[in-house]
Amino acid sequence: MRKSGILGLLGLAIGLTTALPASAGVDQCGNIRFEGLSNCEVRVTAECTAGCSEFGIYKTACATKLVQVCGNQCTLSAEATCTDSCTVQCKSDCDNGVNVICSHNCFEECTTRRDTECAAKSDPAQCAATWDANCDNECDAKCVTVDGGCYQHCIECCGGSCTADANMDCQYSCQDVEFEQCEQEFRANCEASCTGDGALFCGGEYIISGSQLPACLQALAAQGIEVKAEASVSIGPDGINGNIAAGICSYSPGDKASVVGPFALFAAATAGFLSRRRKRDSRSSR
Repeated sequence: MRKSGILGLLGLAIGLTTALPASAGVDQCGNIRFEGLSNCEVRVTAECTAGCSEFGIYKTACATKLVQVCGNQCTLSAEATCTDSCTVQCKSDCDNGVNVICSHNCFEECTTRRDTECAAKSDPAQCAATWDANCDNECDAKCVTVDGGCYQHCIECCGGSCTADANMDCQYSCQDVEFEQCEQEFRANCEASCTGDGALFCGGEYIISGSQLPACLQALAAQGIEVKAEASVSIGPDGINGNIAAGICSYSPGDKASVVGPFALFAAATAGFLSRRRKRDSRSSR
């Protein structure tokens, strides 16, 4: 079994027990939005290969990648009619005591028409993925830092959702040209990783694979993910080593819990492994 810089012993039953930020992506995981995703698993060997063979599981990953690619073409500004209508409603919410937070409200506002609009498309799932990625991208751009009270959050929130709305048709048309090739590339990466590092799937969607997995899992842990050690699997900078049948994770909203528990377990598992390794090395050197 290949060893490359042991970072921990994880059985990879990964419990996303707390809510991740409502803003888009975890950068180390391909900038994928994890809010609402469930049943995440790290797959290897036959199970991984079977999952990789299904086209359509790459829509979230492709839309998240292609929204950046198409950003150079899709640069329309928000329409005044959209922002005016949005801010009037949003300010009314503020006046009525509704806690408007840009990063939370922008995506919700942006995706209100998604299901209705995408139902008429030839591939509603691809449309929905593109819609979400476009909303995430624009909302993140507006909501990174908002200095001010509820009304200022309203302005930025509506700016993000309305800019996304103005560029939605452009994003869909642009991404549609590249989508098939993107899916094929992700499929090739996924299948190649199955005999080595494995791939991460959530809700049946491909997230990331190969040598990018360790950084992704660590980033998720930093977001409040409980990592349970249920098998001896080494994770190094080049990926995952070991034989994993399957690791399950589930996501549920809630208050952000302390990550002391997960990291204590992570550290204990690592310390135990290193202690046993030092003892073996000591005996072998005698």
